[in-house]
Amino acid sequence: MDRKSIEKRLNDQKDLLSNLVKKAKTNGIDQVEIYSSYGYSEDVSLEKNDLNNCTATEENMFGIRVITEGNQGFIISNHIPSLYESIEEAYSLAKSQSTPDLDLGLPEPESIQNHFNQYDDSLDSMGIEDLVASAKEALGWRNDLYSKVNIDSGDFSLSKGYKLIVSSKGVMAHELGAELSASVMGMGVDGDLVGSFDYDSASGFDKNQFQTLWKKAFMNFGDKCMGALYAKPISGFQGKVLLPPDAVYSFFLGLFIGSLNGTSLRKGKSKMADQLGKKVASSLLSIWDDPTNNGFMGSTGFDREGLPTSKKSVLTEGVLNTYFYNTYEAKKAGLPKSNGSATGGAQSLPGCGPKQLQIAPGNSAKDEFFKLPGKTLFVNRISGTKDGASGDFSGVIKGGYLLENGEKVPVREVQIVGNAFEALNQIEAISKEGELLGESSFVPYMLLDGFTITGVTEE
Repeated sequence: MDRKSIEKRLNDQKDLLSNLVKKAKTNGIDQVEIYSSYGYSEDVSLEKNDLNNCTATEENMFGIRVITEGNQGFIISNHIPSLYESIEEAYSLAKSQSTPDLDLGLPEPESIQNHFNQYDDSLDSMGIEDLVASAKEALGWRNDLYSKVNIDSGDFSLSKGYKLIVSSKGVMAHELGAELSASVMGMGVDGDLVGSFDYDSASGFDKNQFQTLWKKAFMNFGDKCMGALYAKPISGFQGKVLLPPDAVYSFFLGLFIGSLNGTSLRKGKSKMADQLGKKVASSLLSIWDDPTNNGFMGSTGFDREGLPTSKKSVLTEGVLNTYFYNTYEAKKAGLPKSNGSATGGAQSLPGCGPKQLQIAPGNSAKDEFFKLPGKTLFVNRISGTKDGASGDFSGVIKGGYLLENGEKVPVREVQIVGNAFEALNQIEAISKEGELLGESSFVPYMLLDGFTITGVTEE
């Protein structure tokens, strides 16, 4: 499958879906939207430190949404010959609803200014044999550098495809994409001693970019697994935690961003309700959402509803600037239209949320965080629970370290509890350096203070 054949399929499908929408309107179905997601991938998997399987898959999913008299029906299909029957089924489903909401409606089309070419033609010369070579290379790194790391699973993928949305309102938008990606999961094992699971991944638009990022990700994975292997229990303390980029989002930022979702706000489940223009976080923290970053993975000119995306300031020096709305939630909030923040794909109705969060770097050197006096807990990840409405979280630290007077000691059986919204104001410093997570979101290191760390003392 190459670019030319994918483009032909896309063009044929644009005509097909446009004709189906016209037919539906002729038959009295005035509001219909079809979101198509097509993907072709070749994959090589790893299992238990060895090559496992090679596969090629092709999938085309269609999310069909029909709205009539304030009621909505949604059908998922992967069968092109019966798409019109699926439209009729979605229409029947909408008509069967008994709780109409007149704020439900498809958006009017808007001009899309940003167009992205995320398909590098060089990937058309690659295939399964290249993925097998990358997999064997990773196994070689494991054998030569991390012999005590057990690779439980891994995947190498070359994927290509497109997304397309067509609606009876006149929305028509599409984008092509292709990428190389890889992931690995495993743990350190030394006899009867087993460390905690860890994971890493990388993706790239072309072979050179992918190879550079993947080698870095694999080495990071190996280091984390080995670090967790000889972990020790420690006694508890009150103090600082250091979050690497991967942990910043999972530790507390994800709960905060979820609270800016239009649906959470409408349902009264958001701590950030009525906080626009108010200071809700440390002045050190500035965040924006920018899916128009050319060259980043996942950059897109339109959202799940086919409306144009744009750069949006979320926080400026701790002051809240925006919420995320799709068309429906914008109407429920009394706004004239969506702000281009509809999320999801062919298998879901439009949600609300950001596309590519970016966090402004700070003024501190990350290396200085590892040399602080006293005790600091380095949090790799947390295995536990979190509550989106309250912001409360708790869990066991996995792959963490105790940093004390320049020493770095791997720890286990360490627990932490906290609140995401309180943590926003516990930020003491942000690093100048950071990482591009998923090749799409810049995230620095963060140092937070005022946490209660619960540990145990070895008997």
